[in-house]
Amino acid sequence: MSFRRAGDPAVPFSLIDANGARHGLDQYRGHWLLLVFHRHLG
Repeated sequence: MSFRRAGDPAVPFSLIDANGARHGLDQYRGHWLLLVFHRHLG
């Protein structure tokens, strides 16, 4: 298993937002991006 270090490129992935739209990391290349992962306890 190889580990990522600070400054390494992120692995490609996509997530689905609250409206059902898929967002891929590649859509934001060259832009600042903040990802917040929230564990829903509902």
